Amino acid sequence: MLSRPMIDRIAFAGISYYAILIVLGIVIGYFISTSRARKYGLPEDTILNLLLWGIPLGIIGARLYYVFFRFSNYSEDFLSIFNIREGGLAIYGGIIGGLLAAKIVCRRENIRMADLLDAVAPSLPIAQAIGRWGNYINMEAYGLRIEEESLQFFPFAVEIPVGSHWYWQMATFFYEFCWNLIVFLVIWFIIQKNRKQKGDIFRWYVLLYCAGRAVIEGLRNDSLTFISEFVRINQIVAGLCALAVIIMFFLRMRDSFSLIFILPVVTSVLAIIEVALGEFERNAYSDLFPLSQAGLLILVAASLATLIIWNFDCGHFDFKCMIMLLPNMFFLIALFAFGIGRVNEDNTYYVTFRQIAAMNQVILSGYLLCYHFCPSNLTVIEPQKMRRRVVHE
Repeated sequence: MLSRPMIDRIAFAGISYYAILIVLGIVIGYFISTSRARKYGLPEDTILNLLLWGIPLGIIGARLYYVFFRFSNYSEDFLSIFNIREGGLAIYGGIIGGLLAAKIVCRRENIRMADLLDAVAPSLPIAQAIGRWGNYINMEAYGLRIEEESLQFFPFAVEIPVGSHWYWQMATFFYEFCWNLIVFLVIWFIIQKNRKQKGDIFRWYVLLYCAGRAVIEGLRNDSLTFISEFVRINQIVAGLCALAVIIMFFLRMRDSFSLIFILPVVTSVLAIIEVALGEFERNAYSDLFPLSQAGLLILVAASLATLIIWNFDCGHFDFKCMIMLLPNMFFLIALFAFGIGRVNEDNTYYVTFRQIAAMNQVILSGYLLCYHFCPSNLTVIEPQKMRRRVVHE
């Protein structure tokens, strides 16, 4: 018997708090997306139609994604696959289902998918932030166990029932709640006002969300895994999706090719490798520590090379570019210095800071390619005009 009662998951009339939070996120997302849809000239009921397709397809996609990587939990009772009240929804599967719904709506309404994705992009992180509290109520999406008494406090940690006792675990659901709020604020106040091309708002949502998820996923204790228990599928997907956005930013400048456009892509690849090395090092292969340390210096060198080549290309000293890159360069150097002599230490937290610095570098690479290095003739956003809705007979 637990030392104290579990949190009651049911709010009223058999309806769970998790379901209420999901509905709340959908409602808030609907109003945000509707206001954006008007701005981009989409038909009035586009978002409502997207919800009618997106809710069922999103839930199905999220559940199938989760069940696929946890099939052993359901192999003896297939009916339990339909019991989503106990949790078990994966956001990446939900996004896949949502993209399929968006494709269907765009074809039926004869509208650009890029505009629709940009309209819904700000609502995604705020809805996810709300939903993360459902993870707490369901006692899921928590992190590694915290043994140090000085760290046993919220919001760093949260108590989770295991067996007959409560234990302090890293509050990874809360970390992601905070990161989702940051992503929402950045998209709402910065990215929306500086949309270079159609679809960029959604691309930035993917880049920012995945950059944070790649770090936080490594701290979770209930990740979806394959091959071995410490190869986390969601962490791999996050890294690949973030890199895909960087490559998209790079490819659209192919007609204005320059070496300076390649460096952010190379830096992003190196940064994601650094995250992967840290994950293997933290979980099983501590002898990778020197290689991970060397990766920090390589990232510093890549940033320095970017500054030098860009200043040479533009023909003058770019103080703004230096201000953008310098803080993370100092962060990387400080981490390297702090790591000297730690090869045989417990580096669980230290690895996480290395991964944060690496994914910061990926975000900076995205900014440089999308904005700072981007030629002005690649800004193709035109004044929004209301489109006539095509009626299919």
